[in-house]
Amino acid sequence: MLGGFVTTDSHGPAQVSDGLSTMLTVLEPSSAPESAVLESNLAVLRQAGIRVRYQRYPLDAGDRQAQVGVNTRGQILSSALSDPESVYVLAARGGYGASDLLRHLDWSALSSLPKTVVVGFSDISALQVALYARLGWPAIHGPMPGSSLWSNGPDVDCLVRLLSSPRPWNSAIRVSPFGSSSTDTTVQGTLIGGCLSVLSALIGTPYFPKTLQGHILFLEDTHETAERVLRFWNQWLDCDLVAGLAAVVVGRFTDLSGGHDEEWLVTRLAERCTVPLFRSPDFGHISPNHPLVIGADARINGGVLKWRLD
Repeated sequence: MLGGFVTTDSHGPAQVSDGLSTMLTVLEPSSAPESAVLESNLAVLRQAGIRVRYQRYPLDAGDRQAQVGVNTRGQILSSALSDPESVYVLAARGGYGASDLLRHLDWSALSSLPKTVVVGFSDISALQVALYARLGWPAIHGPMPGSSLWSNGPDVDCLVRLLSSPRPWNSAIRVSPFGSSSTDTTVQGTLIGGCLSVLSALIGTPYFPKTLQGHILFLEDTHETAERVLRFWNQWLDCDLVAGLAAVVVGRFTDLSGGHDEEWLVTRLAERCTVPLFRSPDFGHISPNHPLVIGADARINGGVLKWRLD
């Protein structure tokens, strides 16, 4: 089954050197999660045999976007990324605020530590791409348990299998060529991507790659107008970030406002794109939202994008 198919070389929880299963730390680096939804979904993860540690945002810390709230969220994130037991950090929810934390991380200290895989999407794309750009850390663009989009469907099944298994990881999603891209096109590259509006705000900062040469860029977004999305895309084009790409994969752009629909938007994106462009129904602010791994090797052929992370 595509969009959620994953195989590994062994079964059961991944093991660390002391023989214990690895720890999944759940944080709130952005907005507050839906608490009832979160608790039930964390129970599902625990029932799957994953060791889950949930670190709540302290109620007495006040406004998350006030400086004291930024400092608190930054300290919690830094602690989790520096904890050798915490191999995975799962964001409870997106929303707003992840980019607040980037300048508060000790990048020099993190560079000497084992890689931590950050899981999430939407606003969390800022953390994931910054960690990839600065440190080469992979990340999983996938569902978050503090959101109603977490439906315990095939995307969550895939994520649980990834978190429970040692590498290599691999999976696949459906894609289809759009515009002038040929159905016979075979493309290979390294995956990078996430929420378009969030990533566009990182361009030109130390938290975004200087070049995307040889990458396959996957993009999605929600609650934008088609015109704003095209404005974002112009920035990528004008910064010469698109020309070196192996391909672009456009996921879902949901809940567009204004006078244009998703079909119109993707057509306009394809007209402006200078590399092969594909569409996929398998990721975005939707359910299911199938995992894609930033930093994974990927290949597009025959209507399928397959990725692997060693």
